[in-house]
Amino acid sequence: MTVGQLLTLMGHLSLGDDNITPEERQIFLHYLNLAHFDLYQGTAPFNQNLFVFETLSNTLGENAVTLRFPPYAIQSVYDQTHKKKLTRSSLADILEKDPGFTATGHPHQYFLQGTVIHFYPPQTAVTSVRVVYTPQPVLFTEETEDQDIPYPIAYHPVLVDGALYYVFQEEGGFKNPQKAVEAQKRWEDGRSRLLSSLYNTSGETLTTFMNV
Repeated sequence: MTVGQLLTLMGHLSLGDDNITPEERQIFLHYLNLAHFDLYQGTAPFNQNLFVFETLSNTLGENAVTLRFPPYAIQSVYDQTHKKKLTRSSLADILEKDPGFTATGHPHQYFLQGTVIHFYPPQTAVTSVRVVYTPQPVLFTEETEDQDIPYPIAYHPVLVDGALYYVFQEEGGFKNPQKAVEAQKRWEDGRSRLLSSLYNTSGETLTTFMNV
């Protein structure tokens, strides 16, 4: 289902009317995005359809490569030039042990700043890395197509349940405690089913997934 269709479904389930006003659609879109971000956080570690693969090389004399998208989490950074996987570190830890960045040799660690991956020890020669990561979630718009919704199509209605839970719980004229409880139950059940489905097909574990 497209986001536009999901908003229409929200209108039908909340107001009993498919012809919702532009103002109501904007309210529903806001809460649909809240549900989307909530669902993304819970399912991203197991949703292999989100993984982005990039092969990047630093410019001669520089010590960093830049990802195309802001990363939500890094799965792997593999040094193709020297045939080894780099381990994640923090800039604070590196500065603690080597404040002058004087270490030499092939890179064995990396640290991340925004979309930029820096190598450690610092490199001047060209180094090629293969990066696998999950990008940050993208806000839905009314024009978002179903293929751009990052969940299996069978679970798109789960987003509606999550959005309606927020609507019935918080939004003035829509506030309805009973409907909020019912939507919350559907939301939690659907979210659990989606998580189980993704987990069973991924082979991934939380320990292999490094949040940014």
